[in-house]
Amino acid sequence: MPQEPLRVFRHLSEPFVLLRPTWPADARSAVTFPNGGTPMNCSLVFRVFAFVISVGLVTWPARAQEKSVRPGINKAYRKPDVKKFVERFEREGREVYDLRHQIVEACGIRPGMAVADIGAGTGLFTRLFAEKVRPSGRVYAVDISKPFVDYILETSRKAGLNNVQGVVCTPTSCRLPRASIDLAFICDAYHHFEFPYKTMRSIYRALKPGGEVVLVEFKREKGKSLDWILKHVRAGKETFRWEIELCGFEFLEERTFPAMKKSYFLRFRKSNRTTTAGHTKDSLDDVKRLVAEGTALLIDVREQQEWDAGHLTDARLLPLSRLRELARSPQAADALAKELPKDKIIYCHCRSGGRVLIATSILKPFGYDIRPLKQGYQQLLAAGFE
Repeated sequence: MPQEPLRVFRHLSEPFVLLRPTWPADARSAVTFPNGGTPMNCSLVFRVFAFVISVGLVTWPARAQEKSVRPGINKAYRKPDVKKFVERFEREGREVYDLRHQIVEACGIRPGMAVADIGAGTGLFTRLFAEKVRPSGRVYAVDISKPFVDYILETSRKAGLNNVQGVVCTPTSCRLPRASIDLAFICDAYHHFEFPYKTMRSIYRALKPGGEVVLVEFKREKGKSLDWILKHVRAGKETFRWEIELCGFEFLEERTFPAMKKSYFLRFRKSNRTTTAGHTKDSLDDVKRLVAEGTALLIDVREQQEWDAGHLTDARLLPLSRLRELARSPQAADALAKELPKDKIIYCHCRSGGRVLIATSILKPFGYDIRPLKQGYQQLLAAGFE
């Protein structure tokens, strides 16, 4: 049966919510401090609080950061020897270099397009794209390494390509303006994303409606791929495709090339990934996994009395009435930001799938990745949520 989560308040309006708690026998009762609940003396509250901290059960609302999926993978690019990387990236025998013209052709680049080369490296594809989009198009060379970006700009200018703009990105954002690009091209770089959801959502925001993503990545197949690929690339094609789709993209196609043996080419389109009724297409297994790993939050938009009658331990209460109140406040964006983080997926549920659509209409204009579940509380219990 779902249990009431232990709560300890740092401020009157800010509970620490315990996700998936393993309760000791003497700590099963709900604790609320300082407002509501059963009166307790302060020493007991602080002992409970110390216990909670010591076993690592606290999740700081609206501040939690998921961990890097590959810490340190970009260390070599902080102060790279650019000349050595040019020799490594732009050489005969590197598959994507040998197939560079076929890859560019498959991307469907047209004059006037705005293209982002994400993880541009030394600019192999940046310069090819810049030629294709002329005279009125633009290419953004996006990389976490400033020396790489500087090199790309220098070589582009020397080649007479004045339509290249350099962008030094961060581990969590491509740092491109909203709705500024038609295509995001990611070649041998996705496995370098330390925070895939955050980075892909920043790309999602940068894409215009109907914009596309092209992913070219190493095949990672046990028994087939080289050992260094198995060690360096954290996952295979199906995992990367799943991750990108869950960031708000629709899979379009996989292109094959006769000479492409070590890599694959996938195309995606920016999509809202919702049913005709407006509910998310994400599976409940996806929801469980993303909430468990910290990429998503689950909120319950029912009212307090419904919550008190029973709720999911992985959910936090944010009633629809409260959302409406926050949205009407003079500082609505700031008020909502205190309740919900913008760098996570926000799944929401109610009793029967109706109120979540209203909640979505409130939160979406403020830039939240809000995904309403059609399943109500009882259905989620039946599906194995606790």
